[in-house]
Amino acid sequence: MNGKRVPADRWFLDRILAMRASAGASVTDEVRAYLVDLQMAALQVAHPHEYRVRKVSDALEIAVTSWKEAERYAQALEHQLTERTRTLQDLRIETEGLRAAWDHDRTRYHEEIASLARELELGRDRVRQAEHRVQNLSDLLDRLETQQRARGEFPVDTDVTSQREAEEMRGRLTDQLGAAMLRTARLQGVTAMLAEALTIEQVVQVIIDVGRTALAADRSAVALLDGDRAVLKLVSSGGIPDVPGAPGEEIPLSHSSVMTMAVNSRRPVFAESPESLCSQLVDAGGDEAAIDDFVALSDERAWVGLPLLAAGRALGALRFSFTRSQKISQEDGVFLEALAGQCALAVERATLFEREHRTAETLQRSLLPDRLPVVRGLVLAQRFRSGSRHVQVGGDWYDAFVLQDGRVAAVVGDVMGKGVKAAAGMGRIRNAIRALALTDPPPAAVLAGLDRVFENIEGEEQITTLAYLVVEPGTGEGTLALAGHPPPLLVSPQGVPLLCEEEPSTPLGWPVSRRQFRFSIPPGHTAVLYSDGLVENRKRGLDAGLAELCSVVAEAPLEVIGSPHMLLDFLTDRILAGYEQDDDVTLLAIRVPS
Repeated sequence: MNGKRVPADRWFLDRILAMRASAGASVTDEVRAYLVDLQMAALQVAHPHEYRVRKVSDALEIAVTSWKEAERYAQALEHQLTERTRTLQDLRIETEGLRAAWDHDRTRYHEEIASLARELELGRDRVRQAEHRVQNLSDLLDRLETQQRARGEFPVDTDVTSQREAEEMRGRLTDQLGAAMLRTARLQGVTAMLAEALTIEQVVQVIIDVGRTALAADRSAVALLDGDRAVLKLVSSGGIPDVPGAPGEEIPLSHSSVMTMAVNSRRPVFAESPESLCSQLVDAGGDEAAIDDFVALSDERAWVGLPLLAAGRALGALRFSFTRSQKISQEDGVFLEALAGQCALAVERATLFEREHRTAETLQRSLLPDRLPVVRGLVLAQRFRSGSRHVQVGGDWYDAFVLQDGRVAAVVGDVMGKGVKAAAGMGRIRNAIRALALTDPPPAAVLAGLDRVFENIEGEEQITTLAYLVVEPGTGEGTLALAGHPPPLLVSPQGVPLLCEEEPSTPLGWPVSRRQFRFSIPPGHTAVLYSDGLVENRKRGLDAGLAELCSVVAEAPLEVIGSPHMLLDFLTDRILAGYEQDDDVTLLAIRVPS
């Protein structure tokens, strides 16, 4: 360039590249970079001011490009958040509708329970009155017997006969009183067991147990009504004998059976003998030949069919059968009707519970990532298990994504509480983490940014903990930051567990200087991030849970240690065994292959 002025624009560089291209010389990225460096060096010597302007311009152009990329990513996140918010709103509306229906039904349940309680108390009063009458009658008979003997008014044989009749009457009254008290106690026991049953499966098991113990039934069956298809669907197995003529898994209401008769008539069906069953089924329009074949091949000799009714609406039917003839008294019939009423309430409550639970799980899973990224040099695995006794959605979540520099960010968090509020907070924090990690990925900076988000968006009563790890694929070199979260677990290839000993700091939103520290995953090792639901519950404290976690890892076979998926299954199955899971459990494993 011989001291001549270097042009301020890039036409000179473009001309040289064009000349090389016309001469057939390849223009590689290395050649282009060399020419650019050469031009900038010449510009720095000839025109230092223009060189500084050019450097600032290039830096500004790079910053603008990065800003545009961040803006596009933020827009994509905003669009994703909008879609998830719309889904959240739709599910929230459905949940509110279900909750309103539940509130309405709960009021009706309370009224029906209060009515049953009044009837039960009335029955107790009648029992007490009967006891009082029996006692009065016994006292009267004793006084009459004493007076007659004192006066000598009746012969001895008449006196003995009267005494025998009085004893027999007293025995019958005592038996009736005992039977009434036994039925009352059984109904109270059934009500208590049904109150503890949450799902349809649990309700069905209680009904089968009641049929076996309280009624001495040889078989018990439960069927629920599918009103759209006008069929009864059996939800218990083994309750109907497998013989020709017996109903199948689905029983059309047009088919004559003990259960369909009970549903169609809204009244109990009692068949004390095969002849009684045949007569009733034929009168209901059944095929006499098929009914005779069923009775001849079955070992059943008495049947009871009870409709499950809630506010006059049929929900299904119960079927109890006996291998011997049964005499069903009027008192037994009253007891069976009361039993069916209690079972109907439990079935309706369990149906609503399962519907709300499915809605809650759908909402929570819609806020979790569909899949984990596939990255060479890392193996990722996750497990999420919703709390079994909670209808409402929880605040546990996990996430993993690739940063711009190729490293992988992994996070497990827990928003305390239940319901739509916790789920919405979970969605906001998850999206905020991704946006902050794009612009300033160090874990301490991300947590500091989340603290600012909490100050402006989340309420003071909201408590959120999380573990945030950034790791280099292949080498496993990483950086970790904790916000009040349980310590990560590092598992060696030999199955030796090691808990992170760094201070967990405070939950998000607390005024504290966030710290990060080195956390490496050597080749062949696996790191496990988890929520507190894995190690802590009502019967086990955090320290005891962490100790048990290490003990379980030490017992794991080597083939389990070498597979993140098998390791997470092993941990959840072993640690949760024997405990009632009352909280969500979330695990995320990061393994660096050997």
